[in-house]
Amino acid sequence: MASQCYTKRPMETRAPAVRVRELGHVSLFVRDLDASRRFYRDALGLAETGTAKDGRIVFFSAGVHHHDLSCELARAPGAGPPPKGVPGLYHIAFDVGASPEELAAARRALEARGLTPFGETPRSFSVRDPDGHEVELYVDPGRRGSAGRTRQMATSPAASAATAKPNAGR
Repeated sequence: MASQCYTKRPMETRAPAVRVRELGHVSLFVRDLDASRRFYRDALGLAETGTAKDGRIVFFSAGVHHHDLSCELARAPGAGPPPKGVPGLYHIAFDVGASPEELAAARRALEARGLTPFGETPRSFSVRDPDGHEVELYVDPGRRGSAGRTRQMATSPAASAATAKPNAGR
């Protein structure tokens, strides 16, 4: 049974949910900040927007926010990301465009840097960062459409094109 570290009593189901507007950023502990810079800044093209804690944290932005990702130098040695399928971070994902051509260009650019794509679908592929975190690059699987609508992601090649549905409670 999972522990409930957020409360000492069962969660009230009648209480209103918090309204999250968007995911703000992801923070990773890393073994080597320079290797993370080469991957996230030089290979993926994220802008390095600053540092903190005497250079132990580096911030990266995809362009809209001050940072979408921060990498902090790990405080202790460790095994790295857990194996797929066990509790923990599975992957982070970055939107690289809206077309298969943009996805193919991203794939070629990363292969030219010696990275090996895996887990390919018609709309995405993944690579590993220097610490073994899975980083997915994708095109258009869930962009916000007009009037506060979110398109559903097709989960298989046989699935129909993405369809719009209203955001619940928005």
